[in-house]
Amino acid sequence: MKKIGILGGTFNPIHNGHLALASAAMEQYGLEEVWLMPSKLPPHKSHFAMLSEEHRLTMTQLAAKTNEKFRVSDFELAREGLTYTSDTLELLKEEYPEIHFYFIIGGDSLVNFLSWWRPERILELATLLAAGRTGYEAEQVEKATSDLRERFPEAEIGTVELSDYPISSNEIREAFFTGEPERVKQFLPDRVYAYIQEHRLFSKVTFSELDAEMQRVLPRKRYLHSVAVAHLAAAYAVSSGYAPERALIAGILHDCAKAYSDEQLVSDCEKYSVPVTEVERRNGFLLHGKLGAYYARKRYFITDEEILSAISYHTTGRPGMTDLEKVVFLADYLEPFRTQPTTPDLNEIRRIAFQDIDKAVYLALKNTLRYLGESGQEIDMTTADTYEEYRKRYEK
Repeated sequence: MKKIGILGGTFNPIHNGHLALASAAMEQYGLEEVWLMPSKLPPHKSHFAMLSEEHRLTMTQLAAKTNEKFRVSDFELAREGLTYTSDTLELLKEEYPEIHFYFIIGGDSLVNFLSWWRPERILELATLLAAGRTGYEAEQVEKATSDLRERFPEAEIGTVELSDYPISSNEIREAFFTGEPERVKQFLPDRVYAYIQEHRLFSKVTFSELDAEMQRVLPRKRYLHSVAVAHLAAAYAVSSGYAPERALIAGILHDCAKAYSDEQLVSDCEKYSVPVTEVERRNGFLLHGKLGAYYARKRYFITDEEILSAISYHTTGRPGMTDLEKVVFLADYLEPFRTQPTTPDLNEIRRIAFQDIDKAVYLALKNTLRYLGESGQEIDMTTADTYEEYRKRYEK
């Protein structure tokens, strides 16, 4: 019976690590070919910065030219609706009954294999081959393999001996988005690298992409708030005499870390070496701006330091705020869904914002400190220092 390996993935983009895994599996298990099979966009993964099926298929075809035993299959791309591995394998077995398939996955996928749709059916239809991957220790892969063999004693499960590959597709995308493509050139087939450069892929993050991602990851009410803040910040930007694009991006991302609990915010800041003050440690919600700025850089490839700072300080403000920081701070405080009592009235501050943005910032800070004092909540010193700067200006 013919032995064929299948290596699937979004391939966004396909890189030398994918090809090394395919080659190692082919050599170690005597496979006659490995089919590289780009997948449709998986429902459980973020679609942010995901290239079209046409681009991903073309890059896979270019990568396949590096080995005469690689083939490219659009089997999953040609199917309608959601595509699951178990369904794909069933259809392949019907079409190619003379082939024994070897389904190749990375160690991270193996660790999560039992969460897949009908994992038992996958193991009935193919031999599972798994390899380690950067970030997943060998013992994790060994334990997952052992657990699967114990649970499915009839299944054929093998491991592929392969050194951990030092980069991921996400890190490659980041290098292109941040203008450092040469840093990852060695990890891509030459033809794939040239294709990305020629078509300017992964070159610019757009507001519409970020908007779609926030709609996916944020609770509905938080998403609507973020959209309102983005557009109000853009309006303030135009009113202040500069282009609105950066205000839109800062506004839509300002609460990208808001959905986490206080404990998770503190934990993630410590995990990613984001500085935490004692006040913030006791009031974890204050950290969603700082952590949001970190995620904006690492997850959404925002490198504009002023946008990142506007996200970081949108709740507390800071002394010496830039124009962008002011409009995002104000938009968050004054967006149309807000109804908190203020002095002067909230609608009066909204009117003032289009005439004197600094005075509106001063009034927002004054009301914030009054509310915190009356409710007995702890005051962040950054907010207090920012208010003092504005107080001196307006209370001479």
